[in-house]
Amino acid sequence: MQRVEKQKHKDRKRRRLTWVILCAILLAISVIVGFLLRKKADDTIEMIRENSRHEAVTGDIYFREAEEMMSLTLKQKGQEEWTVVRGVDGKLRLQDETGETSSWTVDDNIAEMLTEAATKLTFDDVFAEKRSEWEVEEDVFGLKDPRVTAVTRFTDGTEVTVHIGKSADPENSSFYYMSVDGDERLFAVSAGIEEDFATEFAMLHPVPKLEIQRALLDRITVKNGDGSVRKEWKLQGDVADRDAEENWLLTAPFVYPADYDTINNMKENAGNLRLGLFVDEANPETLKLYGFEEPTAILEFHTVAGKTGATGASGVFDVSSWDEQLTTLTVGGKKGEMSSYILYEGNIYSISDFTMSSFLKTDPIKSVARYVVLTPLTSLEEVLVEQKGEEPVLYSLVVEEIPATEDEAAEEKYHCLKNGEEIPFETFAAAWQRLMTVTVSGRFSTNYEPGEAYIKYTFRTVNKRTHTVELSDLDEMHDAVTLDGHTRFYLIKGGMTELP
Repeated sequence: MQRVEKQKHKDRKRRRLTWVILCAILLAISVIVGFLLRKKADDTIEMIRENSRHEAVTGDIYFREAEEMMSLTLKQKGQEEWTVVRGVDGKLRLQDETGETSSWTVDDNIAEMLTEAATKLTFDDVFAEKRSEWEVEEDVFGLKDPRVTAVTRFTDGTEVTVHIGKSADPENSSFYYMSVDGDERLFAVSAGIEEDFATEFAMLHPVPKLEIQRALLDRITVKNGDGSVRKEWKLQGDVADRDAEENWLLTAPFVYPADYDTINNMKENAGNLRLGLFVDEANPETLKLYGFEEPTAILEFHTVAGKTGATGASGVFDVSSWDEQLTTLTVGGKKGEMSSYILYEGNIYSISDFTMSSFLKTDPIKSVARYVVLTPLTSLEEVLVEQKGEEPVLYSLVVEEIPATEDEAAEEKYHCLKNGEEIPFETFAAAWQRLMTVTVSGRFSTNYEPGEAYIKYTFRTVNKRTHTVELSDLDEMHDAVTLDGHTRFYLIKGGMTELP
């Protein structure tokens, strides 16, 4: 009996040893298989990249019509999953956990991109034909915890689940590992498909376009959070005036004619303003959360009713009509180092700080005109020069319309009259161009009350507007400059060039 027991004990030891050896062999095989599969994948990608020794096996996994997609659920690594469903109108809407759909529809471009990716799934290569060949090393391919899992449900009741893992081409990230439930193969999928399925949740919500027509702008206002005006620029006259660009006025925190280039830059930036991603709907909780209890600033852009034109891609000049509009953007807290939260028409979005810098960071004193004469020659009708102790001098510009002949086209000929007598227009034009280059020498720290002017220039434009420049003694070397009744700068004596 004892002998039998000893024999059984030996058998147990042998069996244990056999199992240990088998496990070691299996482990070694798994490591070797994993290594070979990884090497095979790396070699395959290298061959794809070099387009040698290997011809990639590309193809369709499935191809469905867009209307067949009923819903799409996306789960990105480290984020909450979300689902969009197609309504009877063909539009995609976000669906919550209770099955309720959003009142808004997914942005058209994003919806088209998601639908295309979900209904026409292609692959760029096949790394393995059998699941058993790669599933043991699922983590190597990033498919144990995928970057993205997409579940598409179709109207016929079928459902397709796609998993996208690590980059199969780390150097260029042009391919990713992919598996499809119910399919044995391990695929390479293009980075474009991976990017489509990795769409951020915030991109689903449509973002309105700010239709600020720069050609119709007549007021730009920056307010404090309490609604008081911090700085403001207004157009004096009509947007259709030939010299509209030169007729802007800084009205707050003080009054002075605005600089032409600064206004043009601000108008250009206003027309290019773009909202970033949708953040949340505005309500007491979100307004507090994103810094709107005490707004950083309030931007207002007022445009008049009018028409604008632009040449489209087809080469046709299209004319659009616009109603009077006031665009209000309320700036909240910071979203990051280079962006902020902004409130627009009941929703909160992100916006680039750079795009708002020309309005928020522009120093009012640096936005005013440094030139003494602001009226271009093409807008000038006449100029009256009144110097103390001398007879006034009136320069008038007259345009003669010369009709077309058989040999020459119609043209305009300019004449200049000095107190009613004609002088060479070219001489006056050259003197006027020199006059327009005169810039101030410095500025007063506060508004200055000038003395009596010893010379006054009165400019009348073709749009029947009047501008004045007055010079008065400041000290032995400088004159105070009063532009349209406002004195902020001084000019070195003799700085104004003479007219003929």
